[in-house]
Amino acid sequence: MTRKLHSSTAPLLFAFLALSCGQILAQATTPDRFKQFDKNGDGKLSQDEFPYPNLFNRYDKDGDGMLSPEEAAEIKAPGGAKPPALSPGDTPAPAQSAATDFKPRPHGEEATKAGLKSEVLAKLDIALQQAVANKEVSGVIGLIHHNGERGYFEAFGWQDIEAQTPLAKDALFRLQSMTKPVIAACAMALYDAGLFTLDEPISKHCPEWAEPKVLENGQLVSAKFAITPRMLMSHSSGLYYGDIQKGARSKAGNEGATFTPVATTSRDANTTLKSFSEGLAKAPLKFHPGTGWQYGHSIDVLGRYLEAVAGKPLDEVLRERILGPLKMTSTDFRVHPENAGRICQIYKQPQPGVLERGREASQLTEKPTLFLGGQGLVSSTEDYERFCRMMMNRGELDGVRVLQVESVDLMFQNHLKPELGQKYGLGGAVDGEGGYAWGGANGTQFWLDRTNQLFGIFMVQTQLYKARTYGTFKQLVNESAGIASKGGMGGLGQGGGAGAMSSQFKQRDKNNDAKLGRDELPAALFERLDVNKDGFVSEEELKRLRKER
Repeated sequence: MTRKLHSSTAPLLFAFLALSCGQILAQATTPDRFKQFDKNGDGKLSQDEFPYPNLFNRYDKDGDGMLSPEEAAEIKAPGGAKPPALSPGDTPAPAQSAATDFKPRPHGEEATKAGLKSEVLAKLDIALQQAVANKEVSGVIGLIHHNGERGYFEAFGWQDIEAQTPLAKDALFRLQSMTKPVIAACAMALYDAGLFTLDEPISKHCPEWAEPKVLENGQLVSAKFAITPRMLMSHSSGLYYGDIQKGARSKAGNEGATFTPVATTSRDANTTLKSFSEGLAKAPLKFHPGTGWQYGHSIDVLGRYLEAVAGKPLDEVLRERILGPLKMTSTDFRVHPENAGRICQIYKQPQPGVLERGREASQLTEKPTLFLGGQGLVSSTEDYERFCRMMMNRGELDGVRVLQVESVDLMFQNHLKPELGQKYGLGGAVDGEGGYAWGGANGTQFWLDRTNQLFGIFMVQTQLYKARTYGTFKQLVNESAGIASKGGMGGLGQGGGAGAMSSQFKQRDKNNDAKLGRDELPAALFERLDVNKDGFVSEEELKRLRKER
């Protein structure tokens, strides 16, 4: 129950809090302290560098997601008094809203059995409640599995803000790109059945890809190599999202191109995976298959390939090979009408601390004709937990084997050429040390950590999610399990000459998702670098700035 303040004591309490916060903030932002907190030395403080992220927006006057020295100088102790210096090593506790009584939830036997620290889980409860109160997210579900046991499963916030519907644990989420690992697993199930090999040309079953073209130095040339299923699952096929000029990750760039062909991927009520794939095949690839890495439509084309191999629509193949055996009863390319009330409303975030209603949930109840393997699934947290458990168990769950052990191991291995300087498995990013992870544009994230027998699932619904909540979640999950947090996507998604992300990118990537959001770069710089307009800046896009300089 929320405690109410007596009318006579409330003004005194709020005055005390205002005085305390002002003094602490002023202490933290003197010139010397500013330099200390400016960890990446860029002359500005991000939300993660600022010691009081919950109050960050109040002092970010220009709304660029960074605090300049001038903005920080506005933080003064009450009455203009010079604030006392902090002692070395002192870190004041972040101020908490006096208007909200955040309380941890009980974490007893379940957490103990999983080997999680209950005191850290209490911190996680508070942090997620704060994220909702600060409108970082409308609602959030967090799940932690450690040492073969579920140790944490909590929901906070709203399923629908306007309707004041609390977020339920069985809520349904648009997975967006978190669909990709599930489709890759489906592909490996067909691979286990002997229906194809990883390195055969996909044109064997999809004739539209018999003669792909590549845009090379502004000219169309025949592809040197055939696209294979392995290339589709590792995004090394040369396929891309949107305009071909944006963001190719290849040693041979296309800066000299004289035109900008776009794949003919228009969609209507009659579009199928076959027609969608045929449209993509008419546009050139960004690089010769297998020679680069580019995030794009590869898994969508993989879905078309699976349909052709199995002779059935992708939704049927997926249900037979993955969803049915794993009893993922809430996962599909649509939501059945009787489950419409479980759909989590999606929100837009035009600026930090602001949430606006997004697409209406009712659209998900219509069965599509186009089953996009790269983004089309809707699922629940517990369904995705079952998928993760299968992956952690190397292909088996509850006595049912879905994938061969060797096939799961293949998914965790890097399938990119060493000279590309990054790692990617089949359907997800890998680190070569037992890690596998990916996420979706609406903020859903998961990671698997075989080394520490840990996985985490983070579910939110914000279009082009860019809040810092996931970084906080992942850090506290690792802390609860006694694990030092890794950089990148759970230590994944590396780039750079030695297979690890550059130090500059790591410093900026505060929420450890292997991409930079709007709150991790100055606004003007973000708009300049986000060339493919996907709402994030990749390391390759950041490298482009260095070349320009």
